[in-house]
Amino acid sequence: MAVHRLERKPAGATTIDVCVACRALWFDGFESLQLTPGATLALLKAIHDAEREPMRSMRSRLPCPRCSTALVLTRDLQRSTRFSYFRCVRGHGRFTPFMQFLLEKNFVRPLPPAEIERLKRAVGTVRCSGCGAGIDLAADTACRYCRAPIAVLDPDALSRTVEALTTAEARRNHIDPEALAEGILAAERLNRTLAADARPARAGDAIIAAIEMGASALDLLFSSRR
Repeated sequence: MAVHRLERKPAGATTIDVCVACRALWFDGFESLQLTPGATLALLKAIHDAEREPMRSMRSRLPCPRCSTALVLTRDLQRSTRFSYFRCVRGHGRFTPFMQFLLEKNFVRPLPPAEIERLKRAVGTVRCSGCGAGIDLAADTACRYCRAPIAVLDPDALSRTVEALTTAEARRNHIDPEALAEGILAAERLNRTLAADARPARAGDAIIAAIEMGASALDLLFSSRR
């Protein structure tokens, strides 16, 4: 797997493993939920770039890369979109096919039954965009191997999602000068309080005041990055 180091919420970084040949991502713990908007866009680009590389069919038994225990197919719901992944029963993480990640993050949409019926009349078999397996439209409405629903890349939905993520990432990295100045002033007031209150009997009150003012300064500083 190729390792991608990306930003996580609320702060810090995480490493996401990308298997180009399997067209899948490995997330430790809750990393998928902790991705920043910019990190989600970076993974979208990695998925796009992977289309140029050879692909292999997904195996029927998938071992956890951390403990080798067989991964379990798990179905989930994000807003009104159903998606699935393979999770480690010991809590080490989850193996998510590209298509399922795109469904989870609202880049693609599953086809409604009426559209599937029209597709069934036009063609007999389609190839799963998640794992590459064939889907017999006469018998199935989802891939038998990775359980990816029959989905399409909706240009409008893709454009809206990318725009929303881009805007959210810009807000996250924007520093409000006024909020930053307020944070600096709060820190200065904190220093003055600690210097002025030298009475031993009131030391506890000074510590409480310091904590309260320090928390206010942090709130102002982080709010400037939203």
